[in-house]
Amino acid sequence: MTNHLAPLVGRKLARAAISRRTLIAAAGSLTPLTSRPAHAEWPDRPIRLIVAYPPGGGTDIMARAVAQKLGEVLKQSIVVENRSGANGTVGTLAVAQSRPDGYTLLFANGGEFALKPLMELGLPYDTSRDFDLVAMCGSTPVVLAVNARVPAQTLNEFIELARRQPGRINVSNSGSRGTMHLAAAYLAQRAAVELTHVPYRGAAPAVADTVSGTVQAVAMGLPPVLAQARDGRLRILGIMSARRNVNIPDVPTFEELGFPGFDLSNSVGIAGPRGLPTDVVVQLNAAVNTAMQDPEIRRIFIDNGAEPVSMSVEDYRNFLLSEMARMREVVRIAGVPPE
Repeated sequence: MTNHLAPLVGRKLARAAISRRTLIAAAGSLTPLTSRPAHAEWPDRPIRLIVAYPPGGGTDIMARAVAQKLGEVLKQSIVVENRSGANGTVGTLAVAQSRPDGYTLLFANGGEFALKPLMELGLPYDTSRDFDLVAMCGSTPVVLAVNARVPAQTLNEFIELARRQPGRINVSNSGSRGTMHLAAAYLAQRAAVELTHVPYRGAAPAVADTVSGTVQAVAMGLPPVLAQARDGRLRILGIMSARRNVNIPDVPTFEELGFPGFDLSNSVGIAGPRGLPTDVVVQLNAAVNTAMQDPEIRRIFIDNGAEPVSMSVEDYRNFLLSEMARMREVVRIAGVPPE
């Protein structure tokens, strides 16, 4: 694990300890590494890396950076395939149903594993049992941003505006009942205001409509918002992470703004269908960690608002178990029912 993220992960693991029974129940899931048949001469053909969201969003940006560098490490082509739909379900299902041979992988969004099972009934897969985790790649903070014409310069001014116009402030996000929807709902409950949730099929259209003024605000991971904020078309009011981000050092955290414990950072990593050969998992984890140490890929992540991370398979699994326990409490407070 990279040193710069260790305090953040440590705090999350500590918080998760209060829900030990939840973790124990899940410990038999997330498919721990076991002895599985070796896969000779892997990889001997191109690998598909499925992104369950449209092109142009934060997850897609990071996936393509990882794919290029990982391909160089493995000396094999990594082909990024966008399979969007149903807020990530379509692409995630495609990986769950694929052969566990190491040639179809998922660029996994932490919300798929920690949040979606709490928010969506009747999922066609079980994220805790149908996947093998391989490696964590990074963490992206969630931010709240407004169209530049919205008369709110600070988070407190935005909350006051929403209070004066209950239900008339629209907040876009990348999909119903996902992390970004939950972020806005969580804020509404914590601040005691009424916001209108406007879901889109992915980050890019949600951000575009906020820039155009179709909606007033957006709750989103930092990467797809950053360029628009730098151009002055969006104004970032606060960052939902444990500390400020190097790309927007003047933007305070929600905790600094009076919302203690408001941390909705989202992880990204590599996973595959359950049953991956042990040697493939080991080789992939080492290759991903090598790729994440490359100065160029670290620059790409940081420039796009994400923190690059390197983790063992076990550390990645424990991190997501802690996220599962934490998100249960966030969902309870946000009051967003499963559907």
